[in-house]
Amino acid sequence: MPKIPPHPTLIGPTPVLGSERYHFQSLKVGGIFLVDVAMPTMPAPDGQKPGLLIVPDGNQCFSAAAGLARGMAMEPGGPPPLCVVGISYEVSGRGEKAEYHKIRHRDLTPCGDEAYEAMMRAAPPPLKWDDSIKTGGAVEFRQFIRDELLPWLAESFDVNAQDRTIAGISLGGLFVLDTLLQEPDLFERYIAISPSVWWADKYVLKQVEKANWSQQPKSLHLSVGSGEEAQDPNAKMVSNATAFAETLNQQKPERLDVGLDIVEGETHMSIFSPGFSRGLRHHFARP
Repeated sequence: MPKIPPHPTLIGPTPVLGSERYHFQSLKVGGIFLVDVAMPTMPAPDGQKPGLLIVPDGNQCFSAAAGLARGMAMEPGGPPPLCVVGISYEVSGRGEKAEYHKIRHRDLTPCGDEAYEAMMRAAPPPLKWDDSIKTGGAVEFRQFIRDELLPWLAESFDVNAQDRTIAGISLGGLFVLDTLLQEPDLFERYIAISPSVWWADKYVLKQVEKANWSQQPKSLHLSVGSGEEAQDPNAKMVSNATAFAETLNQQKPERLDVGLDIVEGETHMSIFSPGFSRGLRHHFARP
């Protein structure tokens, strides 16, 4: 009778190969973040140091962003090697209490949204919010990135901390757009994937005419899945992303480059990887 091998033993979550995780206490936000850092596997050309790619929503996006950035750096004419930094939240167990989903609303939104907050306080567990969940903390989250995270990265890793890109999806994409309008010199390149332009009655769209434009060249790439409009007619993801790009093109300075891709066949749940890769190609196109 053949021997039956012992039952496999669970070790824990799978880490991204070659990355390091840090607990980061933020005085600006008043909380603890998990910061994941994946240095590139390819050397930067001509002895240059790799630039930084900051990824909010690291709980769901860091592993995909790190893998794509590393793989695409190996393509002929692909983007240069980048240090990918994910910002995420500690969760209990396997995240069954949805802490990540709740807390991200604190950091990634530029203002409150009373209608949305009321909906979430009436939602079933584990998504139901209690009164401790607040929205509209994007200013403090940017302060954390600018005054705490970026100086630490510059001091702790062999990177070019002045060469900075940010990529976010959904509420993370909203934060990307809000940062471009409010503090454009924080990054050189902006990747907004399926951004939640609908938040607070299209607050971010109304801010375009009040934007604090940079004197330096900047680049924004927006992407959205073609299937998102039908997926959630109320959010109008395709219409809103298109309206934001059109409004921006009407009012932006010439030194701001704007690209928009409506990716055929993709939905809100599948757009991150194609949107991210197209964003990198838009920003780092090389012959």
